[in-house]
Amino acid sequence: MASLFDGIDTTDPCLVWPVLQTAYYRLAAGESEVRVKYADFDVTVQPASIQELEVLITRLKGECNRKQGIRTRFAMRGGF
Repeated sequence: MASLFDGIDTTDPCLVWPVLQTAYYRLAAGESEVRVKYADFDVTVQPASIQELEVLITRLKGECNRKQGIRTRFAMRGGF
């Protein structure tokens, strides 16, 4: 089975996170599993680990933004 990352420089987070986002969407659409190879690991992502995939996507987006000089701002919300 071919990897989602064939032909992509996996050391560049700006190229990797869109591919992982595609895997996330495929899982959300109902595919039973998606195989992902990234840097030092080869993993088959299943719907049970979709939260871990979300965390990885968020981390890579942040790395990409820092690399491009974009500041990520988070608003603090308060409730009473």
